[in-house]
Amino acid sequence: MEGGFGQTDLYKVAIKSDGSYGKPINLGPEINTEGNEKFPYVAKDSTLYFSSDANLNLGLLDIFESNLLKIKKNDTTQVYIKNLGAPFNSPYDDFCFFIDTETQTGYLSSNREGGQGGDDIYAFGKYQCKQTITGIAYDELTKLPLDKVRIVLLDTDGKVIDTFFTEKDGKYEFKDVACDKTFTILGERVIYRPDKKEITTTPVNGENTEIDLYLKPLIIDNEIVINPIYFDYDKSFIRPDAAYELENIVAVMREHPRMIIKIESHTDSRGRDAYNLKLSDRRAKSTRDYLYSRGIEEDRILSAIGYGETQILNKCTNGVKCSDAEHEFNRRSKFIITNQYK
Repeated sequence: MEGGFGQTDLYKVAIKSDGSYGKPINLGPEINTEGNEKFPYVAKDSTLYFSSDANLNLGLLDIFESNLLKIKKNDTTQVYIKNLGAPFNSPYDDFCFFIDTETQTGYLSSNREGGQGGDDIYAFGKYQCKQTITGIAYDELTKLPLDKVRIVLLDTDGKVIDTFFTEKDGKYEFKDVACDKTFTILGERVIYRPDKKEITTTPVNGENTEIDLYLKPLIIDNEIVINPIYFDYDKSFIRPDAAYELENIVAVMREHPRMIIKIESHTDSRGRDAYNLKLSDRRAKSTRDYLYSRGIEEDRILSAIGYGETQILNKCTNGVKCSDAEHEFNRRSKFIITNQYK
């Protein structure tokens, strides 16, 4: 109407006790500009929200807030106008802002990129972006799903966020996982080597990420297979890293209380034959004694024998030049199952 400051201005109107309306009064130059001021909304806390294409903005119509309606008569508080900024505003038209100031949730309209049409309605607030992580735990050798797998969701500090136990289908699911975060998925099961994978969720709410785990069985054919046990040079005592691996042997034997094993220790061909034979035998018996110390009964270990370099698995016999990796292939401890334990 005539008497405004620009193209479209914001006005206030009194609602009388009989339900009739007073005369529209322009909100003045603190709010109105030579451009367009539109879509006013007054929140419960009396904050005025509106859209303008002339105040300092990110492009086209932007959403602003003002304290104008909070200022009482004769109050010297200065009127301010504040652009809400991103993500409320974009380089496109952003308007029809609504907010519940108690829950800090609300809606706005925009024709920004990524919408479904021209002007779309968007929700915002304190709600958290959530996703789902799903997958299947498999036996690495048979490729069959595994039950009784403890699946753990860990944050980057190693803190347990959630835990899931698989059933016969091997499936697991973690709901309400935070978006745009990095996690570790760890799968554990008795008589299996754990598997873990790192995953970073996307920033998109409601997405599902699938990640499968493959647990390697510790019992393969008639042998308990663990990572190599390393000893210090010329020594036979159990190092902490070796003890960690031997705990897998302990776990398997506790799970199968009838199981009987024999221990073999082997060296590579470097060094004198007789010395390697004695060193490997000391290491085999040191390994056996560690298992005894963890509560494995003596009659469940049939023997613990060192074979030195008498059972080389490749070409690396005495006098043959080999790489360190080729020699390492021959340095091994074997835990052979000698009975029908099931």
